[in-house]
Parts: sequence; structure tokens; C-alpha cells
Amino acid sequence: MDKLKALEYFLAAAQTGSFSAAARQQGVSLQAVAKLVSALEAQLGATLFQRSGRGLVLTADGTQYAEACAPLLAQLRSADEGLRQARQRPQGTLVVGGTPFFVQHCIVPALHTFHGNFPDLTLDLRTVLHLNEPAAQDCDLLVLHGWFEAGDWVRRELPVLPQVTAATPTYWERHGTPKHPSDLAEHVCLCYRNPYGKLLDLWRYRKTDRQGERIEEIVVRGWLSSNHRDHLLELALGDAGVMRVSPATAQDEMASGRLVPVLLEWEMMDPPPLAIYFRPELRRTLRLRVFADFVATCCADLAKRTDAKGQSSVDGRPAWHHGSSRRASSWLSHR
Repeated sequence: MDKLKALEYFLAAAQTGSFSAAARQQGVSLQAVAKLVSALEAQLGATLFQRSGRGLVLTADGTQYAEACAPLLAQLRSADEGLRQARQRPQGTLVVGGTPFFVQHCIVPALHTFHGNFPDLTLDLRTVLHLNEPAAQDCDLLVLHGWFEAGDWVRRELPVLPQVTAATPTYWERHGTPKHPSDLAEHVCLCYRNPYGKLLDLWRYRKTDRQGERIEEIVVRGWLSSNHRDHLLELALGDAGVMRVSPATAQDEMASGRLVPVLLEWEMMDPPPLAIYFRPELRRTLRLRVFADFVATCCADLAKRTDAKGQSSVDGRPAWHHGSSRRASSWLSHR
């Protein structure tokens, strides 16, 4: 006998005064209710109901038993509901690693809203540049720019954030505004060194019009490179040179006019893909799911706000990414 079901049917019958009404309430057959209540009486060695043409009436034993059992079942239902709500409200700590400039400029500004929606979830943010670095191993979830092999991680792709060529109005006034990508060879360009250690000194552009598709590949030069995008941004804002930047991660600078994009009729190629990586064993963890969805929403919103041309997806790694050379431009001499 299913004792819990028997108690539920017994209390439903006591409340409604009828086996048939109890059966409708519980969504089962009349026979199922009558059978379990009879089994309960047999087990207790007591008559719980007096049966008559007018329905069911609790006996003295039945009344005493109902008064004792009703609070226990109510407590059990409350415990069940509490557990369901706990599973629907993410709790605990989620360790999140990510590319510093993206975390700082795209995720952190929206975290107050995220916390308001999920106040019981604690976030531990870490700086991670590469999927295989030791710091990544301590994280539950990573948000990274770059062409990484997922390995043991589960990968979830995010919208690509297009990039533009930009500098300050003062810089353009002093050095002239480029009319064609090839003009950048005469400018001071601030280059990013990616997590693989490769200097991204090959800036590729694409333009499609009635004349067809044209691709321009420019080897750029400058007096400084960095593996931290914010170093380049600060120098660019100080009139020190030209940088490639995603408007989505420099919204204030673009909106205020402190950075002015050029060559907007050209699509800047090879924007690094953005993806979430997480541990397979955490796939069904609610705290991971809600944060991953939050990051995806942030990216989708940012991608919609930019006027920059860009690829909607990245079809594999660019050719310059392969090989052991420390410069992307070295690929030109080997193709």
C-alpha cells in the first residue's frame, strides 16, 4: 500500500464527504480511492468512516486520525514546494572567468539588474585570457574572445561584435582621415596581441558593391602593442594612434565623439568570436543556465546597438591564425 497516497485520499474524502468527490479532486478513479482507504483502515485496525446513503461521516477514530495527519501532510507539501522554489531560484556561488575588457565593459554594467533578479546567487569574477591557462580550471563558466578549441568544455557561441577603425578627432585632424584601408599604412596603429601571443598587425577589410567583392589586407605599424585592450583604448583616447575596437565595448567613447570611426563603408574582417564555455557536469545547473542566458542577452543587445558592419558568424579561424609566427602579417609572405 502506498501510505502517502492513502492518507491523501483519506483526507480528501474527509473534506468532501464522498469517495467520488475525493476521486475527482485527486484525479483518480473512485475505485482507487475506495481501495486505498479500505487498505488504510485494515492496516490501522480501525473504521475511519461511517458509510451511509448521505455520504461519508468520520468516526471518532477517523476524526482523531484526520486531525493528526492533516498538519503532517500540510508540512510535507510545504517542504515539497520549498524545494521546488529553491530549484527555481538559483543559489550558491558561480565562478565566472572572462576576457577582462569584455567583462568590464559588457557584463559588469548590467550586473546590478542580474543581481536584482537573482539575489541568492553569488558571483566570483576572475580574469582569464586563455581557455587552457591555470586560472580557467578554477572557473565554472568562461566568457572568452578568440579561436579556442573547446576540449573538455561545452561551447555556446554568442553573437559576434563587429569592429571598426577609430581614433580621436584630434588625431584625425593632425594626421588626416584615411579614405581607403591602404592609407592606414601611414598611420600610427595600436595593435592587440591575442591570447596565443600573436600580434594582430594585419588588418583586413572587405567591401561588396556593384563591382563585386574587394578585400584589402594592410600591414599596420605602431610604437606600442598590448595584450590588454584597455591599454590601447586609453592611448587612443590620448591621441596616440588608431585602434580597432568594437563599438559595443566602447559605447560611451563613441557616443560622446571622443572616438571617431572611419572607413565605415568597409567591413573590418576577422572579429574574434565570442563564446561561453562551461563544465559539462554543470550543464543542468540552474545558476549556470541563468547566467549564461544573461550573458547571451547582453551580447545580443549590444550587437543590435552598433552601426558597424560585421560578420554575423565567424567561419573558422582566419588563415593568419595558424602557424607559429608571432605576427599575423607574417602569413602574407607564406601564402
